[in-house]
Amino acid sequence: MKKRSTTIAALAASALLALAACGSDDEGLETDADGLTQLTVYQITTTDSTPLYLGIQEGFFEDEGLDVEVKIAESGSAIIPSVVNGESPIGYANVVSDLAAIDQGLDIKFVSTCCGTGSVPENDTSQVFVLPDSDIEGPEDLPGKSIAVNSTKNLGDVTIPAALENQGIDPEGIEYVPMNYSDMSGALERGDVDAIWMVEPFRTVALDNGYRPILANFVGAFPDSTLGYYVTSGDFAEQNPEIVASFQKAMDKSNEYATENTDKLRELAVSEVGLDQDVADRINFGVYLPGLDTESIELYGKAALDQGIISEEPDYDSLVIQPAD
Repeated sequence: MKKRSTTIAALAASALLALAACGSDDEGLETDADGLTQLTVYQITTTDSTPLYLGIQEGFFEDEGLDVEVKIAESGSAIIPSVVNGESPIGYANVVSDLAAIDQGLDIKFVSTCCGTGSVPENDTSQVFVLPDSDIEGPEDLPGKSIAVNSTKNLGDVTIPAALENQGIDPEGIEYVPMNYSDMSGALERGDVDAIWMVEPFRTVALDNGYRPILANFVGAFPDSTLGYYVTSGDFAEQNPEIVASFQKAMDKSNEYATENTDKLRELAVSEVGLDQDVADRINFGVYLPGLDTESIELYGKAALDQGIISEEPDYDSLVIQPAD
């Protein structure tokens, strides 16, 4: 991958809501010269950000009265505090990070579906890899082994055991070792870990390195489900219901258009995410559906409870802002 020229946005203490509104009826939001409401949306550097960029490029957000600026953070778990403190009115995080934050008492609401997975393992954006000559021949050999994940108590160590259990494999004894994706290949080749969990675009790079995939854990765990969402704070949703509704409408159009125009997503994977063209041409994309998938929130909530990531299941109905019909 090419190095991004854009500096990773720091999640500083400055709050967007502290800015004085200029010509806007929505507290804390400014309007631009064209009368569009300026809205900051945080994302992370993955290809799942491309439908958002596509919606901006195609004018879907402008059609709904929004001037969206995308800022980049290192992780969804880092974005959630910025949403709560008002620095970013809307931001992305995976569903497990969202539920863990809610379990810790943070007031966030699910707004729109970002990305999900289908039902075909070969099309999964996520796989567990081993070295070509590893004695791990298949998923049945993973129990008792170590697997590198980008963070523990999160999406990796929720979906991997679920995918194994769905194949009748007891996941007991797996050690999950947290590290950056960029460090996983070296750790695997040194023998520091037995397997690594890679998501796109690192999944494609792992295949190029000759690593052997043995488990498509997103599809294997919860096929046809949503993994990531755009969220906002309860305060922002209460004070700005029209802005939230406008974002939902524009994001729906973006996801629908993205599904029909994967070629444009590949272009944005190069220009906005910073992938090499060769990698962008070969990666798997997630599933981008309109609306707000509430069933998947509950599905992952039960799994997160089973894995001890959350202490109790929340009142799911209170966590979502249903889009207007």
